[in-house]
Amino acid sequence: MNLIELLKSQVSDSLISSLSQKAGVSEDQVKTGFAAGIPAVLGGILKNGAGADPGFLSKILPGLPGTGAVAESDPEDLLNSSEGSLLDKGKSLLGGLFGSDTGAVTGALATSTGLSAEKSSGLMAMIAPLVIGFITKTMAGKGWSFSDLLGKIFESKSEITAALPQGLSDSLGLAGLNLPKVPKVEIPKVEIPKVEVPKVDLPKVPPVNYGAVQDTKSGGGFLKWLIPLLIIIIGAWWILGRSGCNKSTVGSATDSLSNKVDSMSSKMDSAGDAMKAGAAALSSTVAGKVNEAGDFVRDLGAKIDKKLPDGTVISIGENSVESRLIAFIEDKSKPVDKTTWFTFDRLYFETGKSTLKAESQEQLKNMVAILKAYPEVNLKLGGYTDNTGDAAINKKISNERANAAMQELVKLGVDAKRLAAEGYGAEHPIASNDTADGKAQNRRIDIRVTKK
Repeated sequence: MNLIELLKSQVSDSLISSLSQKAGVSEDQVKTGFAAGIPAVLGGILKNGAGADPGFLSKILPGLPGTGAVAESDPEDLLNSSEGSLLDKGKSLLGGLFGSDTGAVTGALATSTGLSAEKSSGLMAMIAPLVIGFITKTMAGKGWSFSDLLGKIFESKSEITAALPQGLSDSLGLAGLNLPKVPKVEIPKVEIPKVEVPKVDLPKVPPVNYGAVQDTKSGGGFLKWLIPLLIIIIGAWWILGRSGCNKSTVGSATDSLSNKVDSMSSKMDSAGDAMKAGAAALSSTVAGKVNEAGDFVRDLGAKIDKKLPDGTVISIGENSVESRLIAFIEDKSKPVDKTTWFTFDRLYFETGKSTLKAESQEQLKNMVAILKAYPEVNLKLGGYTDNTGDAAINKKISNERANAAMQELVKLGVDAKRLAAEGYGAEHPIASNDTADGKAQNRRIDIRVTKK
């Protein structure tokens, strides 16, 4: 994904809608404004950054001497500020980035959007601070310095030039821009002197003569009676063992050893069963298939009518998440923990967006009925994606989807205090990302009971 697409992916539908109302233009005109404004702002940064003195950029971007407070460039904060405040910041920003070329930039935007010069100037003034906000967030998320950012913009120079409105590339003079050359620093070669280690002659140790052990009177006498004594003791032990005198002792020791072996064998069998069960769980697959829209449709089993404690009856599949969730809630032996999650099986979103599809409503309404029937239950929603694309963007969209599902439950009557939501991106996959089926399963919303 190039830099322009990376920044475009941060322009949410809600942001476009809010900016449309604030600027007094249509949502399509806002989209066109971002399509022209993002490459224009990147071109302005490249033009300013290509010089030896970054000047104005040190006031708006991190990683340069004299950098201002980047928190003021947070897109959400800017969008929630007053229209006059956003316009003032935007006009100052455009003047600093483009100088005498500001008129050419707003004029090019007017041509692209079909807006009047005044409307176009106001829209561009609102877009520019938001784009800078996206850039600073991207730098923070990826750990980029200003030099890294400038390098990324330069790498995308051809894409930026192509995305600019007609004629604006010539006005900004991007074609002839080059990154400032950093002088090569020669590291002096250090000669390490050779150190002669003096030879040390070790003293010679006289050989030790390990002669035969001389038989003394006392030692020889001891050996003479020790060997026959040992023979007598061994013979006596064998005779007693045969006659059964020590049967109880030997039997007890044998039984104890046998019991230990049996115990160890039993434990090994149990461990083997656990390993087999774990292997079966890992190898088990979810029954279902990917439809034409790219959504994974699970096999929910036969339809059943489930009567809830408050008398409400909902129609659910035997294998549905509703069925498994109710069983968990009603099973008092299963405590609330942080590892038991249930995957929504009929919750789908528009591709690349956090907009719920219409077919998601049935399951959401069932969840509302369950939460009303079990008023002590609280839930957390987790959003997940497959591993395609940028990790930071995946985490962002998974968080937006989890919150969109939560807000829909609130809209349908659930107290917001009973719910929480968080996005985890491509973390914790439930299937392989090497297949289309696996990727579809990993694009999901899970729920976890946090109180029951």
